[in-house]
Amino acid sequence: MASTSTEVSNRDLQELSTQLRSTPENMRIFSLSIRSLYAENAIDPLSDTGVEFNRLRDDIRNDALVYVKAVLPLSTKFVRKTCDFFSYYEKLEVGHWEEGLDDELRKIKGYRQFCEALLSMHEKVMTGLKKKEDQAKELVKKLAATSRVFEMKMKKMTAAASLKEKLAEIITSVPTVGPIAAVCLHMYSQYQKSSADAYQEEAGLYGEASAVVNSTLILALAAFLDTLKQISGLFSRLENSLISFQDEGLDAKRKIDSAKENDQKARMKKHYQLMSSWAGELKEGCGNFLAVLPDVKTDFAAIPEEGTDTNYV
Repeated sequence: MASTSTEVSNRDLQELSTQLRSTPENMRIFSLSIRSLYAENAIDPLSDTGVEFNRLRDDIRNDALVYVKAVLPLSTKFVRKTCDFFSYYEKLEVGHWEEGLDDELRKIKGYRQFCEALLSMHEKVMTGLKKKEDQAKELVKKLAATSRVFEMKMKKMTAAASLKEKLAEIITSVPTVGPIAAVCLHMYSQYQKSSADAYQEEAGLYGEASAVVNSTLILALAAFLDTLKQISGLFSRLENSLISFQDEGLDAKRKIDSAKENDQKARMKKHYQLMSSWAGELKEGCGNFLAVLPDVKTDFAAIPEEGTDTNYV
């Protein structure tokens, strides 16, 4: 949980660093989860639940494609700007940083406003996904129940097939009709085995698809939203810190208070040193996010777009 202070703390930067480390993985989980619902976890509509699930899957895909086409490019731009911002603390000495405080404050205000606008866009997408979350939870229960039905049918088919095989062995010895009946029983046994295998496979798919929706997909995007909130909070506290430094400096000069001015300079130096100590690690976290984006885009490019609603502007 982020610090409640109005200024940046070591804890804020540590938590953001931790959040950034998990962001690339969460983004890839998000894209792979949706892709899997059209590939290895795709469900054939053998039941009303299957039809309902595929409809929900397509609705989630529509929200996700809105995100990829309208929101992700802006997220990418913002993360690049954030990466450049942390580079600023690596390149400048503290004296030069102090001299450019006004420019730095203007940049931070711009980053904060950009991030807040981006958060609003993310939250709209998340609202759409969250509305489907309750529906998904109900479907998970139905999918689990349908999976159990398929498992029961599979067991019955397997037992029936085994019985037909035994009868075929027994009846083979009956003159004239025996061999013919045995062949028929064997063929029917093979059909029941094939049906049992199909039911077993479908039961597994229902279980896997329900896990994708309930345990990974929405949670993965929510985790990235949390990262943006962390960054937004950081820029807000940075802005507060720099405004405080400016106000204290002007106040000290106006009152010709050298002790207060020295204290203000000491606080500024401490702030700069704190940011500098984390700059490399935070920049690396942003870079890792940017590095995974080509794979995320490839995953979404593999998802069929037939029937998608692209009215997201």
